Amino acid sequence: MLAKHQKGFSLVSIVLSIVLMSFALIIVTTSLVPRSQHNAELMYSTKAAELGAAVMDEIVGRQFDQNSGPNGGLPVCEPTKKPFCTTPKKLGPDEEANEDKTTRTLYNDVDDFDELTGSVKDVLGNDLAGIYPNFSISIEVFYDANLDGKPDAISGNLKRIVVDVVDPSGQHYAFSVIRGNF
Repeated sequence: MLAKHQKGFSLVSIVLSIVLMSFALIIVTTSLVPRSQHNAELMYSTKAAELGAAVMDEIVGRQFDQNSGPNGGLPVCEPTKKPFCTTPKKLGPDEEANEDKTTRTLYNDVDDFDELTGSVKDVLGNDLAGIYPNFSISIEVFYDANLDGKPDAISGNLKRIVVDVVDPSGQHYAFSVIRGNF
């Protein structure tokens, strides 16, 4: 009588298939981890761009100087004749207008935002930490007559506004614009 052949897998073939499947699973998971990290960076950069644009729009929507007309209109402040533009040392919230760093709703010109730092707030001063968790901003405003990106010692007709957005991972995103007095 002929012996019947048994059908099935041997113990060796089962162990070998488990080892091969484990190796394949390790390769797949290690290739996906960097992608998820990249997705987080992409989300941070998108939110930072959105935040930087919103803050820049808020600032650029203000008049050029405390002593100029709305939207850069008449009278145009002048560095050398009345009405004088704010001097470089006096950029920031204007004391005579009762502006301070805590009440942004009173800011009426771009240099009021100079040296503003900290958590993210909207135009009315409401905290936006729920929308932008662990993001922070810092703002610098200075005269830049020769467009070299460095502060000038004299006032002029061009102010550079630099908004630096820092995401939760510590990455900096700089946004810069020139506001003219015309």
